[in-house]
Amino acid sequence: MFVCSKQYDVIVVGGGHAGCEAALAAAKLGACTLLLTQNLDTIAQMSCNPSIGGIAKGQIVREIDALGGAMGRVTDRAALHYHMLNTGKGPAVHSPRVQCDKKIYQFTFKHLLELQPNLDIMQDEVVRVTTANGAVNGVDTLRDTHYQTKTVILTTGTFLGGTIHIGTVMTPGGRYNDMPAVLLSKNLSEELGLHLMRFKTGTPMRINARGLDYSKFRLQPSDNPLQPISHFTDEREQQKRKFLSCYITHTTLATDKILRENFQRSAMYGGNIHSQGPRYCPSVEDKIKKFPEVTSHPLFLEPEGAHTEEYYIQGFSTSMPEDVQRALIASVPGMENASITRVGYAVEYDCADPKDLYPHLESKIVSGLFCAGQINGTTGYEEAGGQGLMAGINAALRVQEKEPFVLRRDEAYIGVLIDDLVTKGVNEPYRMFTSRAEYRILLRNDNADLRLMPHAFALGLLDKKYQSAFEKYRALTETLKKGADTGEVGETLRPWSLEKARAHADIHRKYEGYYERNQKEAEKLAEVDAIKIPEGFDPSSVRGLLFESAQKLRIVKPQTLGQASRIPGVTPSDIQLLAVHIERFRRLKRVQKTA
Repeated sequence: MFVCSKQYDVIVVGGGHAGCEAALAAAKLGACTLLLTQNLDTIAQMSCNPSIGGIAKGQIVREIDALGGAMGRVTDRAALHYHMLNTGKGPAVHSPRVQCDKKIYQFTFKHLLELQPNLDIMQDEVVRVTTANGAVNGVDTLRDTHYQTKTVILTTGTFLGGTIHIGTVMTPGGRYNDMPAVLLSKNLSEELGLHLMRFKTGTPMRINARGLDYSKFRLQPSDNPLQPISHFTDEREQQKRKFLSCYITHTTLATDKILRENFQRSAMYGGNIHSQGPRYCPSVEDKIKKFPEVTSHPLFLEPEGAHTEEYYIQGFSTSMPEDVQRALIASVPGMENASITRVGYAVEYDCADPKDLYPHLESKIVSGLFCAGQINGTTGYEEAGGQGLMAGINAALRVQEKEPFVLRRDEAYIGVLIDDLVTKGVNEPYRMFTSRAEYRILLRNDNADLRLMPHAFALGLLDKKYQSAFEKYRALTETLKKGADTGEVGETLRPWSLEKARAHADIHRKYEGYYERNQKEAEKLAEVDAIKIPEGFDPSSVRGLLFESAQKLRIVKPQTLGQASRIPGVTPSDIQLLAVHIERFRRLKRVQKTA
């Protein structure tokens, strides 16, 4: 075996959306970082939908951007179509979504990685994470190379033990035509002791636009005026670009009949798939089976790029055989003469139980091992990117022997996401919704910069050249919230603007009562979350706890009293009892120290 002489601080395994954000964040914080991925040509590939953002997902992208991540900036570079969702509802749930040119997105991200100081990228497959005394010390690759490192971040997506399903045909794969990571999956479960689960996801067919009858579709043009998803994109320049439209059609009774006649040929209902898929994004056969009273389901045609005729059909995810997929396409108004360019398929894969992670995404089982993205039981580019960013930050901080960086539930959707994962665990692929965030009035897409950029500047994730303009903008919004206006603002505020500050202040004043109530609740949460469970104190051993509570506490191993309070099954009286015993434990430690 060849042993690379270079000593890395952080090695990121996988080059998807989580891996890219993790590698950039760690390198920005000064950690000597290596990104290892099977294929450099598929870095940041949009394997499914050609869009970034959506309900709650758009808020996550804005947060990633505010923390110095790259997803928002890359999205605006690759943008084909802008749409703000939920505009008929309150601003707390307004969510940006951007259709992207998949190739531009992919290669723009790859170029950012290539330009980043402190970051090496290498094409190779990791087959083993090596350890010494229960802590990470390196990785072995398929090319029989060993890389030394202090920390490893696993961002393996759907590749761990991946299996592709099209009808009754099963082939190994983490993505169509991309081989799975079988050896690594065995290493994680059999050698390192990670608890692996089996999940499933899927993707629809793609079609050639050449045969489409657009007269049968409903047009969905790009927003005008548009709102860039990155805080750092010049809205005036972006507005000058030419954007594409999306289209809406629907399934028919003929679609329904084809599916019902072929249920037994589906991978899902034919007995080949036994793992759990995402409940909120079901396959079309799942929709027909579970909602028999609904005879028409909406389908959204989304362009895959500016220089291709391929369309992605949102809402038509399927694992039916190819002949059935062709019949399904022909049953849809406007698509009768369209041809399939890529068939839809399902993929089963291994993921790890996120309850085995601390809130900073480090493993409780193997010291120095971090996990981010679909390996934690989530789905979606945005959820992956947010976790990757946090894992990259915390791996670098660990190497530098600094305190972990953890976002609270009242600070960010990313905080809600990670807290849900490590505290509650998952029994199906997790995706974020605005309804999961109890403080969503505080966590709007329009205030992500005000919430999180101070963290980014303090950590060193954002260029200091933006700090002066940001501070002026923050001061301006506070003035406007009080009802004062200042007239025009010069170019010194760019990329922020007076118009944006006014819009933010208007929203704040409109919801001031709700905002203040949420803020008081959040302050109480922060107080409880500030009570750390001391090292050496076992909360599950406290006498008087309910048996179920003690079991849950033993499994989750909460880091704070606040996290303990959010474990399902742990009662308020359990928390009161824990608070008393934590204080007693601290007093005893102080007495022992002074004795």
